Amino acid sequence: MDDKLERILKEGIASYGQSEPLAGMEERILARIRIVERPQRRLTGWVVAFTVGVAGIGVLCVLPRHEEPRPVRVVTNIPPAPVRAEAALVRVSTPRRHQSSHMKALPNLPVFPTPSPLTAEERRLLALVREDPEGTAEAFESLRKRSEPIEIAPLVIQPLESGGGL
Repeated sequence: MDDKLERILKEGIASYGQSEPLAGMEERILARIRIVERPQRRLTGWVVAFTVGVAGIGVLCVLPRHEEPRPVRVVTNIPPAPVRAEAALVRVSTPRRHQSSHMKALPNLPVFPTPSPLTAEERRLLALVREDPEGTAEAFESLRKRSEPIEIAPLVIQPLESGGGL
């Protein structure tokens, strides 16, 4: 059985040796070798460097500029104190920070914040308080109590007494 298998293999291998190579095979192989041996241009490196540079410039153009923080004025609703004649003459100087010429000066109003007319809701609330001051006070007190936290007494569980011996 081994002889038969060996004979089949030898015949198959012998048939490969007798066949001729495909036409033009040698020329194609030599052409590929010439292409590989020829120095290629390294254009891809320049393309990558150019792309990174353009992207970097684009990011720099989009990023916000650093600006110094501007002072913030805090406004409270405290009514202004009566001004005495002597106090009106005193002027307190404050150190100025760098101000650009395009900043507008704030208006110097006699009363700040400037009073505005009452809204419709504010007028209704005033009318309600005038009509029923006690009822309104009770309603607001009940609203205040609703917002307070609820206190629950701690739960105490007494142990059970059993008549058994356990």
